[in-house]
Amino acid sequence: MADRPIAARLGLVGVPMSGKTSLFCALTGADYAKIVASSGGKSVSAPIRVLDPRLLKMHEVEGTQKKLVTPVMEVVDSSSISLEGPDKDANPGKLASVRECDGFLACLKGYEGEDVKKQLDAIRSEFILADIDVMQKRIEKLKVDTKKGLPNRDELVKELTTMEPLLEAVAGGDVKAFEKLTPEDEKRMKGFAFYSKKPLIPLANISEGDLGKKLDVPAVAIKLEMELLAMEPAERASFMKDYGLEKLALETIAVDLYAKIGMLTFVTTGDKDVTGWHLRKGATALEAAGRIHTDLQKGFINCEIISWAEYGKWKNYREAQSRAPKRVEGKAYVMQDYDLIEVKSGV
Repeated sequence: MADRPIAARLGLVGVPMSGKTSLFCALTGADYAKIVASSGGKSVSAPIRVLDPRLLKMHEVEGTQKKLVTPVMEVVDSSSISLEGPDKDANPGKLASVRECDGFLACLKGYEGEDVKKQLDAIRSEFILADIDVMQKRIEKLKVDTKKGLPNRDELVKELTTMEPLLEAVAGGDVKAFEKLTPEDEKRMKGFAFYSKKPLIPLANISEGDLGKKLDVPAVAIKLEMELLAMEPAERASFMKDYGLEKLALETIAVDLYAKIGMLTFVTTGDKDVTGWHLRKGATALEAAGRIHTDLQKGFINCEIISWAEYGKWKNYREAQSRAPKRVEGKAYVMQDYDLIEVKSGV
């Protein structure tokens, strides 16, 4: 298998003793100690392939002799967030390694009767406090700079006009205020990489004895699932039955996380490869063309789209191309997950 450059970055956060390091290893298959030793003091991270069953199925249909190219996420670890005591003051610094990530996975301690909702609320609060601090400092500077005769004063005034009500909303716990920003405001705010603007996905780490219990958030017995994944399939199936597990969450979690942080995949296939390309949800056909090659974007004329549902009606892509109803779309077409695309370009 081969992979494209990093599609998105997922920040891994959590509380002490939550099993965050085990989750990092389960997600990436990496040796944590080796990564730490080779990191040179920088953030600990590792790639993870997004092996969507749809892409694997298409590879099988189109020919396993072809190269399979998959989207890749990078999982970036952070130091554990302290909920109380003097270490709590150091939380902003602990989060710095994941500030630029596209979304966050919160590993929560779900065993020994721990309150996972309290932990999740505490992590959200730390995100909000960190963002408030950045906003307050920026507003202070803007108030000074807008009184000067700077060439970009009008733009600074607009930024201040946007930032002040945003601070008021976020300080009141209304992180949905980010969704109300105009495209122009989004550009002004982009460089700040606010934590609370991005998806925060909770996952409780539970013990074997807690399987079947209902929690306020999705849960997985990380240690148990890692042990089961290390077994041969036949042996694993027997143990899964004993534990009452129909499937293992860790087998598909990368696909779920990829979608939840706002990513989609579109597909191309040729004589030598089946390629899953990454895009942000809401991206257009023109952006998809540019993802494949900048020349396709420059000379974009139109594109032919076959939906995943339509593709499934035919023997393979070649048959779908010749017999499926043609959908010709322009540059403004909003790409859908697992669209198959062929770009017509004048370059």
